[in-house]
Amino acid sequence: MSGIIDETISEELSEDGRARRRMLLIGGAAIAATVATGLLPESAQAAVPDTAEKPIDFLFAIYPNGTLLDFAGPNEILSRIPNTNVRFASPEGGFVTLEKGIVFGPTEKLSDIDKVDVICVPGALNLSAMMKPEMLGHVRRLSETARYVTSVCTGSIILAASGILKGRRSACHWAFLNVLKEYGAIPDPARIVKDGRFMSGGGVTAGIDFGLAIAAELRGAQAAQEVQLLVQYDPQPPFHAGNPAEAPPAIRNVVYKKLPGSQNGLMRPVL
Repeated sequence: MSGIIDETISEELSEDGRARRRMLLIGGAAIAATVATGLLPESAQAAVPDTAEKPIDFLFAIYPNGTLLDFAGPNEILSRIPNTNVRFASPEGGFVTLEKGIVFGPTEKLSDIDKVDVICVPGALNLSAMMKPEMLGHVRRLSETARYVTSVCTGSIILAASGILKGRRSACHWAFLNVLKEYGAIPDPARIVKDGRFMSGGGVTAGIDFGLAIAAELRGAQAAQEVQLLVQYDPQPPFHAGNPAEAPPAIRNVVYKKLPGSQNGLMRPVL
């Protein structure tokens, strides 16, 4: 199987693509030379600008049953851009059990957070922990004063339910996209959506692209691209089935059956 995939990738790479990869390998060698183990140190960051900028307080509002990759992906980017303090808060604080039984923490308590520069709400299938009036109130309170209000995947449904996305365009996982209409938001199928100070990423893996996009907003395109190279984010999936518009019909139909309502973007999360 791996041989077939390798051959497919090789055939699909254009001459320009192969040239680009050769240049990346040359650049990557310079990084590898400084990291004996082949792994990036946690301290690896983009270069700090000559003119010091105000530190950015970035908050991920996570919750029980949340999806790890929704915030782990963008955190890998944001934790490496200059002068950025990444924090994690949850409804009860402490350790949080995510999907698949993954335990993350410790976290701060959401009600204890006074204000932040950027708030990001990641998604999940089960949103019930954040859909309580008290939690939606904290999301709304922090969003009102934040420089940027952001989300990944179905996290935009939580933002919409808090009332702050009325009349605003927003991304969401394709299977749930049109649920946003129920809260007055405008569904946008793009992978990354920016509407004023509101920015959102589509489903799960879009969180990495979102991380780069918000990093560029906060610290410029050069800093974002430096981090992209540091973490070697150079996606080349073996298949093109990550979007209903591109997935083979047979694959698409199987997934539609597994996710009731998804064909119309109306799959119901657990609220």
